[in-house]
This record gives sequence, C-alpha cells and structure tokens, in this order.
Amino acid sequence: MATLEPNAISSVPPGEIAAARVAGPKGWKRRLEDPFNTYYRYPLALAMTRWLVHTPVTPNQVSLVQPVFAAASGYLLTFEDVRAHIAAVVLFELRSILDCVDGSLARAKRMSSPNGHAIDAMADWLGVVFLYCGIFHYVYNHVPAGYTTTTAMAVVTMALAQGAIRSFASDYFKSKYMGIYERATDDVPQLLRDKVLGLSKSSSLFAHIDVFIMRTGHFFFEFERFCPARSKALSSQAIEHMVREQSTTRARINGFLWSISSGDAFLSFVILSILVGKLWAGQLFFATVGVVWIAAVVLYNVAFLRGYRCRD
Repeated sequence: MATLEPNAISSVPPGEIAAARVAGPKGWKRRLEDPFNTYYRYPLALAMTRWLVHTPVTPNQVSLVQPVFAAASGYLLTFEDVRAHIAAVVLFELRSILDCVDGSLARAKRMSSPNGHAIDAMADWLGVVFLYCGIFHYVYNHVPAGYTTTTAMAVVTMALAQGAIRSFASDYFKSKYMGIYERATDDVPQLLRDKVLGLSKSSSLFAHIDVFIMRTGHFFFEFERFCPARSKALSSQAIEHMVREQSTTRARINGFLWSISSGDAFLSFVILSILVGKLWAGQLFFATVGVVWIAAVVLYNVAFLRGYRCRD
C-alpha cells in the first residue's frame, strides 16, 4: 500500500488519501476471519473499495443495499430450477463481498461509528433472514423423503438458530481477543460501560440496539448481568499471560476454531451446499453436528478465558 509524506498530504486529493488507507484485515483480525473472506472476498472487496473512496458513497449505504441482494437470493431459492439456485448463490456472494466492503470503506474514509456498526449488524441479520425465507420455502415445498413437513421445518429452524449463535458468540469473542492480543487490554467491558452511560445522551435506536447486543453477550459469556459500576475486565496479569502466549499452538488453534465457526463461515458453507445441490444435506448437518460444534467451541472459550482468570 502506498504511503503519503506528511508535508504532501495537503496537496493530495482527499480520495487519494483515503485510497492509501485501504487495507484488509491484519493480525488477529485476519486470523479470526472466515477463510473464504480472507482468500477470496477481501481481495475483490478491496478493489471495489479503492474505487468507492473516490465517490460520495458512504459505508452505511453499502450496508443498506446488502439486504436487497439477499432478498433477491432468497426469492430465487423458491424455484426448483438449478439455474435459479446458481443465480441465488451469485447474488448472495455479491452481498457477502459488499459486507467486506463497508468496513474497509469506513476505515478508509474514517467514517466508523457506533451507529454504523449497528446498521452493519442489522443488515447482516436481515440478509440471513431473507436468505432463510427462501430456504424455508424450498424445503416446505420439497420435503425430503422420510421426513414430515413439521420435522423438516424443525431441522431448518435449528440450523438457523445455531447460525445465529455462531454469529453472536464469534462477534463477542473476536472483540475480546483482538483487544487483548492487539492492544493488550480487555476493552470490551469498558466499551460497553461507555456505551451504556452514553445512552442518556443519545436517542438513536441503533445505539440502543448495539448496547442490547453487547449486554446480552456479556450475560451469556461472562455469566453476569452487566453493571457499569461492578463488572470488571480481565486483570492486567491475566492479559499479560495471554499476550505472552498468543503464539502458542493452543492460542492459534483457538483462532482457527473461530475462523471456521463464525457466522460468516456458516453462511459460506450454506451457500456452498446450495451451489453443489445439497441444500437439505447442509441444513441437516448444521442442525445436528453444527449445534454440537458451536456449543463445544463456546464452552472451550469460556474455559480458556477462565483459565487465565484463575492464574491471578
């Protein structure tokens, strides 16, 4: 990536300055990223971002257009034609690439904000809902042999539920690990504290949604209701131990586990199953093996962090 000399910045067009800041995930963020994002979507997304920085397009606009592609993808899945399913895969992949674009564009244009984060999260959830509306419709009208309609719907519901848990858990633990490993601080509790205290100054619906999501994560993964006055971060000693051991095999395996257990990875596998004509097999896999897998990954990470707390 090209760099700009400080005394030359004033003479460079703003778009060129933003373009120089375009970069993909690095460090632990890259380690925790879905492999499909890392090796395929981000290279395409960064090329798009380098073009978009020269336009008035904002990251929020990129986020808000994503559900449109997801809705079109879900609609195409209601057809039995294989060509319609391939088109659905292409449209949803475009949505996934744009999901990589909005973050890189926000960083390049320095437009990151709590509202933007909440809008991105809502766009992601809407995208999944629209895709699964198509999957529900297809399975309802093409119930596999040996299953009743009720059972088939239950399988798809369970697959979707474990996908939601994947997304929810991976977002929480990724934020935790990136703060610890990249900034040597457990900043999730402090960030939540600042957002909770800031709600009195903000009437934004997105700010309230963002706080609700973070509070819920704290409750499920720290086993306590978040209290700005009492809830504490990991101690400096625990963080020091974690930072010192971040290159160990155990830490690297943990990073890899999240890279293939995140919500993005779940969607990648669902889309791949549709592409190869195994939509039902994919849903059945996630409703069974997938549930056990994400439960084990979450419990392992809770124990992983508690192990460092116990060293204090």
